[in-house]
Amino acid sequence: MTRNDKLLILAIIAVLALVAAHAFVSVDAVRGGRKVISRVQLKNLDPANNGINIEVRQPWYNPGKELAFNVGEPDERDFDRFDVTRCLLQCAQELGDRDFTRIYLCNKGDRLYYINAPDFKQLGEQYKNGETLNTLSLYVRLPQVTYTLNDSLAFPAHEGMLSSISDAQDWNTMMSNLLR
Repeated sequence: MTRNDKLLILAIIAVLALVAAHAFVSVDAVRGGRKVISRVQLKNLDPANNGINIEVRQPWYNPGKELAFNVGEPDERDFDRFDVTRCLLQCAQELGDRDFTRIYLCNKGDRLYYINAPDFKQLGEQYKNGETLNTLSLYVRLPQVTYTLNDSLAFPAHEGMLSSISDAQDWNTMMSNLLR
């Protein structure tokens, strides 16, 4: 076998590897990865979640490190901001023991925001233990731990008497983006 034959075989193997890698990433992009919490599991967490098109997925190409909370198109019934937030907190509670770095908040597969795992798990613990006076305080705290895709806080920290109103407006904006 000549040197040119060996180079040709090496080039063919490299091209096949690139084609396989591209196919793998393309399938992952289309299918969205492996389901971590399916719509059925979400319904089992709370009957009020019946018909809500939300799933948590784990990309194949980055197993264990990132998750995606995907809000899909309403198909069985319309759902609102409160439904999405309740489902998000229930997922945070369920994923408390899982090892991951961040969870992306997605609308129909498009990543919009992310929450770092420690913050997400803390929200889940507080939701589970009922540590807050009411769940609504967790709703408005959610934007305070949410980041944009360029790693900056998605919403500014608010201080003063009107901070709760500003936090509620931030929550409303965030949930509107997830439901668009």
